[in-house]
Amino acid sequence: MIWLSPMAGTAEGSIYFDIRDITVKRTGNGTVGTVCGLLGDGQRELWGEVSLGSSPQVHILPLWTDEGQIESFPASVDESLLKEQLLEVVRSLLPTEPAWVQQHRFPENDNNYLAA
Repeated sequence: MIWLSPMAGTAEGSIYFDIRDITVKRTGNGTVGTVCGLLGDGQRELWGEVSLGSSPQVHILPLWTDEGQIESFPASVDESLLKEQLLEVVRSLLPTEPAWVQQHRFPENDNNYLAA
C-alpha cells in the first residue's frame, strides 16, 4: 500500500493506493504496461490505473457502492496532483531498463550468459 497526499491547500489527509494488478514488461525503450489498484481515503474507494510507456497516463475511475451510488473523492482532493503523485510513485517502484542493464552488464567478450 502506498500513501499519497493530494489534498489542496492542506497538509492533512491522505489517499492510499492499494496495488491489485501489475502487468509490465521491459523493452529497449524502458518499461511499458499497467499498474492498477484501489485509491481510497478511508471512506470512499475509486479505481486507479497507471499506464507506462512512451506516453504515460493515469486514469481514476469511479466505483459503485452497494447502494448503487457512484463513489468520488471530496473537492479537497486535487485530482491532477493525485495523478502526478501516482505516476511518480509507480515509476519509482519499477526499475528502468537502462538501470537494469548497468547493474547486470556482462563483459564485452564473455558469452557464458548465452549458455544458460
